[in-house]
Amino acid sequence: MTINFLKPLDHLIAQLKPASVTLMHSSPPLQEGQDNYPPVRIDFVSDFLFLLTISFSLANETTLRGRQTEKKALFAETQKKQAELSFLRSQINPHFLFNTLNNIYSLAITQSEHTAASIMKLSNMLRYVTEESKGDFVLLESEIDCLKDYIALQQLRLTAKTKLAFSVIGQPGIKTIAPLVLLPFLENAFKYGVSNQEASEINVMLTCTDNSILFTCSNKIFRTQQELNGTGIGIANTRQRLDHLYGDRYSLRIHTSNNIYTTTLSLPS
Repeated sequence: MTINFLKPLDHLIAQLKPASVTLMHSSPPLQEGQDNYPPVRIDFVSDFLFLLTISFSLANETTLRGRQTEKKALFAETQKKQAELSFLRSQINPHFLFNTLNNIYSLAITQSEHTAASIMKLSNMLRYVTEESKGDFVLLESEIDCLKDYIALQQLRLTAKTKLAFSVIGQPGIKTIAPLVLLPFLENAFKYGVSNQEASEINVMLTCTDNSILFTCSNKIFRTQQELNGTGIGIANTRQRLDHLYGDRYSLRIHTSNNIYTTTLSLPS
């Protein structure tokens, strides 16, 4: 390849060499005022082609290396996001799994007639987590079924002092949603919105429209200052998942008013 690049200079070198030899061996007497240099003819076309070839090769090599670097950076970023999503999802799943197992254990100890039903509910949830939620998105209807199973399991341990309302407005149809993205908010409501001494109420509503999915969850706050300082990990992880999967296409608003904790999440459908 290097030899081919140098060929455009062959003509120039061939012209210069005979002139030098003539100058050394048989130089004619110089006339007064004549320069002591032989005339040299330069082939501008060959020189231009040579420079053009070199420039094209350098540009092509630079572009190729730039593309390879860009591909490596994109691949590394993709791998990083996948690793982060897997890590965040693995943090969420065991959390509600262990809580549910504790509830079933309590039912088994008391020999409750609801033990078998709760095991079936847990089996449905595990199947959903391990089989159906492997991708980034699942059918909204499957996510709703998972929420219903979770609520049914939590209701087994609730007393008459806790009122719970769960409603779905509209038709899920073929709408999709990120798996397990609603569960942390619902779990948070059961964890900090239930009291054995005072009356409590949890309201959950899922509204399906043509272009959006609106999830609202509200509950009264029952927790100490120490518990308050320890909350927010699951919600923070969920925010990161939402950022990865939805970018700027979602809206999450969490606020407290009159000791009522309300979460409103809007997602594109």
